[in-house]
Amino acid sequence: MKALDRYLVRQILPTIALILFIAAIILLMERLMRLLDIAVGNGVSTLVVFQMLFYLIPYYIGLALPMALFLGVLLAFRKLSAQSELDAIHSCGIGMSRLIRSALVLAFVMTGINLFLSGYAQPYTRYLLNVVMFNVTSGVIEQGIGEGFFMSLPNGYTLRVEQSRGAGRELYGVFAHKQEADGQIITLTAKRGELMTGSLNGTVSLRLYEGSRSEWNPRTHAVSTLQFTIQDWPLNLADLVRFRGRGGDKRELTLFELLRGYRANIAAGRTGTVTNPDPPPDMRPEEAIAPSAIAAEFHFRLVFSLSMLLLPILAAPLGIMTSRASRSFGLVFGLLVLVSYHKVLEFSGAYAASTGAPAGLILWSTFGVFTLCTLYLFHRTERQAGTPPVLRMEAQWVAFTDRIAAVFRRKRTAPVGAAR
Repeated sequence: MKALDRYLVRQILPTIALILFIAAIILLMERLMRLLDIAVGNGVSTLVVFQMLFYLIPYYIGLALPMALFLGVLLAFRKLSAQSELDAIHSCGIGMSRLIRSALVLAFVMTGINLFLSGYAQPYTRYLLNVVMFNVTSGVIEQGIGEGFFMSLPNGYTLRVEQSRGAGRELYGVFAHKQEADGQIITLTAKRGELMTGSLNGTVSLRLYEGSRSEWNPRTHAVSTLQFTIQDWPLNLADLVRFRGRGGDKRELTLFELLRGYRANIAAGRTGTVTNPDPPPDMRPEEAIAPSAIAAEFHFRLVFSLSMLLLPILAAPLGIMTSRASRSFGLVFGLLVLVSYHKVLEFSGAYAASTGAPAGLILWSTFGVFTLCTLYLFHRTERQAGTPPVLRMEAQWVAFTDRIAAVFRRKRTAPVGAAR
């Protein structure tokens, strides 16, 4: 039995390694183009781009790991059945439940890896990526302001310039926008600006020429506009170059922090999509996130990781084929099910986080339905004699597509027969 387990593992592991390598290369190359645009537009070294790519590796590995495990098991069983090895194994009295055991061990190991990646590695690397991105876009203001992108300032304004000359110190088409907590909107525009650095008190300011400052109150619809010829606008560079602490995004929280915040919200009776209105001075990272977002992220990570335990059970029946079934119905159908299930989980988590719906009930119900369907397919494949259920589904699908194709063939040949 151990030899059979080792044989099956040797069939699965190369596929997993190959798919992880290909997926990482494709995903990283796709992101590399965007990061290069940001780096070139802000005049930073390309080494920073590779640093950001390094921080993206845990995220992409966690994204590709379930697909690699699923395809590894499916293709392994497809090879066993295509070479009649699966029939020989069954003739020795070894059923699917025993044969799948080594694949389930791999699934347990990869579930632990995925929990580590999504629970600890990805939150820290995501935060480090945001720090580098902030330093690239906003933190280089003392060397000049780039053009064409939006820059968040510590005073709440969002700044954008149309043209930037003189190493980013001569600005044209300056636009700044800010929305207060009460809804009041402040807009600042100027034809020209000049970045002023090196003052006695160490502050950095933006001197604006020929501009206006407008305030609009959405409740009273009152608008006030102030025209100016020259105005110095302090930018508070000392605050600008310091990035926020980790925890501004729910995806930056570790699994332990999510659990701690989830239990604290339940104990305090906090629900909904609003953050804590009276945060303590020594606020923990999870206390800055809305309770609904904490619950949705916590349950999503657990459900997503535990779903990997079901992938071998789903992949094995879909990989069984016969010599007459040459189509890749099981492979295509399995990928469609897997992608659809992941998107349903993402949508359910986002919906629960934005509306305050019970995330645990929604996500675990989806997991329960997926589990029941997977176990039912595996049980039918193991216990039912004759053609496996997946091949019967393929036969029905082929018959359906042939009927549709026959209708179109009759429509094309009808005018020829009428002419004769």
